[in-house]
Amino acid sequence: MTEGIGVAVLIGLTLLVTAIVGLNVLVIEDDDSGGPQANFSYDYVEDNELLIVTHARGDEFEAGNVEFEGPSRTVTWAQVANREPDAMIGRGDIAQLSSGNAYERRVGARDTITIYHNASGNRTQLDQWDGAN
Repeated sequence: MTEGIGVAVLIGLTLLVTAIVGLNVLVIEDDDSGGPQANFSYDYVEDNELLIVTHARGDEFEAGNVEFEGPSRTVTWAQVANREPDAMIGRGDIAQLSSGNAYERRVGARDTITIYHNASGNRTQLDQWDGAN
């Protein structure tokens, strides 16, 4: 085999490998969804010590899979909003944390309320309210 043929074969193999790798990058989808994501807005009513939580944007969830964790209590969106656990919540849906519903506690201005998505034992933090600063 001559030197010219050897170089041509190496260049051909290099082009072939590069084409295969490039095709895989372009064609194969990224199946890492990054987990559930959502943003919430908060309205704190100091006189009544209650927190109104609104789903502002992001993924939709089953109400029974969204949890509010406060200083001494954890409840689901379904419980505080009086909805079925499999009801879907999405943009614009509202939940209220107060002593007058399943949360059964007043929300203090310095409390921290963490919102989790908990499906099949996989608990992911979605958002957190760090009090009325």
